[in-house]
Amino acid sequence: MNRIMKKAAIVLTVAAAAPVVLSATATADTPGTVYFSSGSWNCSIAADGTTGCDLSGTVPLQLTIAGATLPLLIPTREVVIDVPWLPAHPGFDAGTPHTLPGGNPILDSVATSQDTWGPRITYGGASCASGFHGSFTCSAKGHSFTYYEVIAAN
Repeated sequence: MNRIMKKAAIVLTVAAAAPVVLSATATADTPGTVYFSSGSWNCSIAADGTTGCDLSGTVPLQLTIAGATLPLLIPTREVVIDVPWLPAHPGFDAGTPHTLPGGNPILDSVATSQDTWGPRITYGGASCASGFHGSFTCSAKGHSFTYYEVIAAN
């Protein structure tokens, strides 16, 4: 099997396993969790660094594993980083687990620092920031996702 086919097989295996791995349901009232919004994203960072965002609609996702970037053909309305051995990936929780009833406070109000292009929050070993022209990025547990018209996850 050539190298590209091996990488594609890994991506497909991860995508197929994700619903089983991610079957636990998160709640929007978890103690020790920070909630915030950036643009149309409602996000949370738990004390252990678990990071996730609810999206206002579905967004295309490009998943990078072992240097291979492939589009993931699953409609994505939630993106999470919850374990160190799996890249950022779609979440399959019911509802909007990263959104507080009534909505999340804006990132500016909970930011712990200011980057060149916008506010950043760092909590539980994770970090999220708004950036240039509405871009948004989060990193946690050795992985990250960045949004600028498409979600790039690794």
